[in-house]
Amino acid sequence: MDFTALTSAVDATTIVAAITAIAAVKILPGVAKWGYNKVIGWFR
Repeated sequence: MDFTALTSAVDATTIVAAITAIAAVKILPGVAKWGYNKVIGWFR
């Protein structure tokens, strides 16, 4: 089998971008909750 078309389409920058996007999606809810609590804390 010849995988040259598949391996040339998926390069290192694509993999790094995908991992970064997945990490951002996982981290964002916690960061948003922390930021919201910080802002609300300023007005109490």
